[in-house]
Amino acid sequence: MYDKLVSLGSRLHYPITITKLLKAPGDTIKKQENIIEYKFSWRRQVSDDEWVDEVTYTEFDSPAEGTLKEWRIKEGQTIAGDRGCMMVEEACAHEVQIQGMCTLCGADMTETNWASEERGIDRATINMTHDQTGLMVSESVATRAEHDTQKRLLRQRKLSLVVDLDQTIIHACIEPTVGEWQRDPSNPNHDAVKDVRSFQLNDDGPRGLASGCTYYIKMRPGLTEFLEEISQMYELHVYTMGTRAYALNIAKLVDPDRKLFGNRVISRDENGSITAKSLQRLFPVSTDMVVIIDDRSDVWPTNRANLIKVVPYEFFKGIGDINSSFLPKRQDIRPALPKIDKSAGAGKADKSSALDDLARLGGENGTIEDQTAEQEQALEKQLTDRPLLHLQEELDKEDEKEQESDPEHPHHRQHLLQDDDEELVALQDHLTDLHVAFYELYDRRREERGHAKPTHPPGNSHVVRRPSVDDGVDLSMVPDVGDILDGLKSDVLSGLVIVLSGLVPLDIPVEESEIGMQAQSFGAQVLGTISKRVTHLVVSTDRPRTKKVQQAAKIPSIKIVNQNWLLDCLSQWRRLDESPYLTGERAEEATELTSETEDETGDTKDLKDFDWDMADKEIQELLDLEDDDDDDEDDEGEGDGEEDSELDDSQVDTESNASDSPTKKGRKRKSRGEGDESDGEPGVMGESVLAKKQRLSRNRGTSALRAVHTADDEGLPTPGPTGDEEANGGEEDFDEDDLERDLLAELEAASD
Repeated sequence: MYDKLVSLGSRLHYPITITKLLKAPGDTIKKQENIIEYKFSWRRQVSDDEWVDEVTYTEFDSPAEGTLKEWRIKEGQTIAGDRGCMMVEEACAHEVQIQGMCTLCGADMTETNWASEERGIDRATINMTHDQTGLMVSESVATRAEHDTQKRLLRQRKLSLVVDLDQTIIHACIEPTVGEWQRDPSNPNHDAVKDVRSFQLNDDGPRGLASGCTYYIKMRPGLTEFLEEISQMYELHVYTMGTRAYALNIAKLVDPDRKLFGNRVISRDENGSITAKSLQRLFPVSTDMVVIIDDRSDVWPTNRANLIKVVPYEFFKGIGDINSSFLPKRQDIRPALPKIDKSAGAGKADKSSALDDLARLGGENGTIEDQTAEQEQALEKQLTDRPLLHLQEELDKEDEKEQESDPEHPHHRQHLLQDDDEELVALQDHLTDLHVAFYELYDRRREERGHAKPTHPPGNSHVVRRPSVDDGVDLSMVPDVGDILDGLKSDVLSGLVIVLSGLVPLDIPVEESEIGMQAQSFGAQVLGTISKRVTHLVVSTDRPRTKKVQQAAKIPSIKIVNQNWLLDCLSQWRRLDESPYLTGERAEEATELTSETEDETGDTKDLKDFDWDMADKEIQELLDLEDDDDDDEDDEGEGDGEEDSELDDSQVDTESNASDSPTKKGRKRKSRGEGDESDGEPGVMGESVLAKKQRLSRNRGTSALRAVHTADDEGLPTPGPTGDEEANGGEEDFDEDDLERDLLAELEAASD
């Protein structure tokens, strides 16, 4: 039995006066049965300027059915507006419905009742199942079910993990070349594709040319072991933008015994949105114990705090996400032509992914029919263009040229596909750390409240749990996994100030870009322009020479690294050594210094031994020597002011400057001709600035910093985008040869 408070509704002519209650507590009432008599007053117009007052007596029909428990109104009472009038005990609350029918009593909840403003189907509005869109439950049922699930997971010492498919744990394509390579042991890609699985979608598959096509599925390296280990700590759910038939086929390949995912699979057919995913679809009450792994963070607009973003897995080069037409335009980083790692024995692609191209053209608000049509076109293009075949043919042409140039030495055929991805290794570490942190905090909260800590270890179901009234379960002590995840990530890049170059489209604010938001979530501050506060300039591997690079090269404290440094830091959750990622002048300086540090055995010191503080000091000495060329103290002071004015004062952190690199301010200057022994060498009276620079350079040997561009009298260029940058889509490339010529001209001018 269920108690229901019945309201009068909003359709009565208020105010009303109750004249008689026709039922007494304990009576049975039926829908649309007269249970109340009441009256109301109103005015009737009898002529153009005459109105008369009227009183109407009428009845109120019951909108509910059951046993009357009590009245909430009384006879003679005047009621001004809608309010509860009685409490009714119902035989069924109709809280679980399938396709508009109550699963408990069989009542048709789609029937309309003129006596009630409430629709029967409104009693169950939450769909929290994976595979049945017609099964709806009420909020109270959803709350009870979710609390039961949380209690079960707490007893098992587990969390919930929502797993994306495409480019997260698998990569899919329909390129028929894959099947040909599998059947050809002599093909250089045979070993890479021999474990690729396949299936066909007939009834649920695409139409047109791609109808009945074969889907080739490559599982991410180490996936089986990864899922087995993670399933000890997490209950797994699949959430994909593929169709349900597609998702079930993938799940069958990944989990053939249904021990990992079971029937916990949700696809775009049940999602309720064609552009975004939401945890509320599965966990409508609380997401405190839910974690997501996905290669896309932008498709989780309301659940970013619960997300661990993984590096997209692209085994089939140039294919992209086979279901990308059902996702919003990807804005992780600035789009560029796909490239193949030459060191791995591959060439370059001259075409962007057809799927990505269609995804970029498609609007985010298109209908599912439009997006389905886009996907079918993309699949047809994949079948006709055969990008994998053409990329391998390009490699074969390169092999032929090398063989012709060196016919005496045989050359092995380069292979296009590589199976060396290691993302799941780092991902398993992250999920383990998060699980440990969650239950450590949960146990600490319980201990503070006076509960004993559970004695059974996580994932061990064979250990008998201690007897307890609550069996180790206390929902009020459950922490928010999103807060814990934020804490684990926020220290990775804490204290760093990062500028991005060539990675973000010009029309997107850098702090609102996907890569910018990721860097900020890991603790970094992201700026749009170069200043003394900046610690790292992250440069696109496709656009390594920009004005920002030119500006940053003049500030020794800024580490200029390629985008892989930032992406690897975000993937591994730790700040990595910048040395292997240095680009431009910084890389040349590090390489030259490393070549100079060979010991007596001829071994070269590791690049990590590079002393950036000493490098900064050496640059500063060169800057100070040039400043010695000033004739009087007034000119010197003015020069300092000009240098600082060229940088945005609002962005210059003086304390950071003092710790990051030496500055000119506060340094005592020597008059021209005075000996300078700060470098360990005696000064030469009357020696010119250029001569002294050359002497210092000779004494140091082939200094790795000899190519550093020193500041001239005009100071550093003002940072920030220019008209030329905007015209070129963000930033203007520059020539290192021009920079070197400028430096030589300055040295010659100084010698004059």
